[in-house]
Amino acid sequence: MTTSASGPGTTVPAAAGGRLWEPVAWWAGITSVVLWVQQVAYRANYEGLSTWTDWLPGRFLPFAGRVAWDSGLYLRVAERGYRVEEGLEAGFPAYSLAIRWTTPVLGDPQAAGVALTLVCSLGTALLLWVWTTQQGLDLRVRRTTLLLVLLYPWAFVLYGVVYSDAMLLVLVLGAAVLASAQRWVLAGLVAGLATATRPTALVLVPFLVVAALESAGALQVPTTVPAGGGPAARARAGWATLRGVRWQRGRLRPAHAGVLLSLWGVAAYMVFLERHVGNPLYFWTVQDTDYGHGGLLDPRTWLKASMVRKPLLEIQSVGDVLNELGATAVLLGVVASAAAVGRRFGRAYTVLMVLLSLNVWVFCRWVAPGGRYLLPVVPFVAAWVAPRLDARPALRTGLLAVSGATMLLLASGFAGLFDLHW
Repeated sequence: MTTSASGPGTTVPAAAGGRLWEPVAWWAGITSVVLWVQQVAYRANYEGLSTWTDWLPGRFLPFAGRVAWDSGLYLRVAERGYRVEEGLEAGFPAYSLAIRWTTPVLGDPQAAGVALTLVCSLGTALLLWVWTTQQGLDLRVRRTTLLLVLLYPWAFVLYGVVYSDAMLLVLVLGAAVLASAQRWVLAGLVAGLATATRPTALVLVPFLVVAALESAGALQVPTTVPAGGGPAARARAGWATLRGVRWQRGRLRPAHAGVLLSLWGVAAYMVFLERHVGNPLYFWTVQDTDYGHGGLLDPRTWLKASMVRKPLLEIQSVGDVLNELGATAVLLGVVASAAAVGRRFGRAYTVLMVLLSLNVWVFCRWVAPGGRYLLPVVPFVAAWVAPRLDARPALRTGLLAVSGATMLLLASGFAGLFDLHW
């Protein structure tokens, strides 16, 4: 029997964490369908579908339909490391290193990348189940949350695609689970591995800091500004106030400093880049020059000038339309729900959602990558939306069906059925 609650940091009976077979079963079923669709799309593009046997699974290598676009970046780093003349430093190293270390087991880097992504996506399903249990959500809501994430349109990158997004997502959920359990040192170590996986993982640093402050009671965000006492009296009592935000330093413990370990991954990569090319921020130099992302202080990026000036530049197929319009809708939805998600699960989640949304808007000349870049916060939005959908079964079923169909369409585009820009 599960119990539900409405506040952050809720504890629930241990039995509520059972039924781990359920996320495994849902993941296995959805994964099987996506893998088959990827294979058929790949075959349709490169050989055609001339007989009914062409629709059967298993004829192509495991990586067919799952290695494209930036997959080559991760695979080349895994096989040869970073070379200045190749300009691959925009890709952070953790995912490529994991491929390198698992290649001897599977015998091929591409197969190792597919397997690694699948393992990470299974871990995502399990950790999401654990996190929703920690938050006191009942069984139906947990199931809906899981399906919203597994059928999210850009979740196709979780099903064997050789991209680092699956690894980042499982690490984000791991950090969230450990933060909910107040295991701050372990949460910092896991988040540190995430910051070695993708640059967007840096948003985990303020997320964990705020989570630790909230958990300790050192940070409170009341609805009204505290009255009385004056600044001097509050300072003597260990309190300070800024626009209603209150913190009490004396409530912090040495273990809370463990969240700062979340910087170890990006710090290690920056040390490597300093020795590699003499510039610890070289990853951003490569990203800006070779991958079409805008500058932090460039207003043309903020205003999406490229989209306005040449609206059809990156839109050449139905997949591109879904990619651009859908990503914009997701971005707006994440921003609109950030405050409510924070009230339900903790202010740290608002910080995470707002900062990741800013990352998409400020650094991307087009919004389209946002559907994939926002994947780390989708589980928390889904957990907030799920109870509302369960009260409307028809809407729930329709949304899951449309989302899943869109995901399969985008997976087909990535596999080569049509030109999907990534």
